[in-house]
Amino acid sequence: MAHALLNELAERDGLTGLFNRRTLNTHLERVWRQANRDKRDLVAIAMIDIDHFKRYNDRYGHVPGDAALKAVADVVERQARRPLDLAARYGGEEFAAVWYNPAPEELENMGAQITAAVTALSIAHLDNPGGKLSVSVGIALMRPSAGQSGPELLHAADTALYQAKNQGRNRVVLFRFTGADALLAPKRPPGAPEAG
Repeated sequence: MAHALLNELAERDGLTGLFNRRTLNTHLERVWRQANRDKRDLVAIAMIDIDHFKRYNDRYGHVPGDAALKAVADVVERQARRPLDLAARYGGEEFAAVWYNPAPEELENMGAQITAAVTALSIAHLDNPGGKLSVSVGIALMRPSAGQSGPELLHAADTALYQAKNQGRNRVVLFRFTGADALLAPKRPPGAPEAG
């Protein structure tokens, strides 16, 4: 029992209770292999980053900062409900969700649900546009095949997140891999705010 508890602690982030980055990497490798064997299943990753979190900590302090991290972690965890999905704290104010074989047409909406749920927390953030805590989300989708890897998908999601932040934050940017490794241009989901 003590061994199982230690294993559980080693897999989890101490603050948020989400899985940690090491567990995320292990899980991604596992589902990648499974999808590659199945030849038809897709894997998606969402990278989620709290907007202007350093400013939040500077203004409100680390105790409210930790509470904000936990609140966002709860939102992310609710988006990883199926057996092969996983929610993790990637590091600092950054989170990740792995979705196994999601419906591609639903991905942008899934990301938008995260941004909307965080805004709905109504956590004051006076150094953020709109005056509330918000997140930016980058999502990448791939059908695993020979010559591709989970880290490539993770990198694409991180690139999409970077674009979401550059376009004004509090939005979702989606990349899709098609064919061997072609990348479709990201597009803004319906109803998302314009950049600026």
